[in-house]
Amino acid sequence: MKRKRLIAVALIVCATIVLAAVTIIRHVNNKQDAAWCHDHGYANYATNDGLCVGAGGKLIKVGLSTPR
Repeated sequence: MKRKRLIAVALIVCATIVLAAVTIIRHVNNKQDAAWCHDHGYANYATNDGLCVGAGGKLIKVGLSTPR
């Protein structure tokens, strides 16, 4: 019985670590996308799917356009 509980606790801890790592990576990637958008003149914000939102709601894919 103790062995099953130990395995369950270990799985929960591993899942929590993986979830935290994924969350941190996504946050850092979004911050990098937002910085790219700002550097290229799209200062409104970056979406979670890698798009910059410019004036008038124009969507630009991060990394594909040239500076304006």
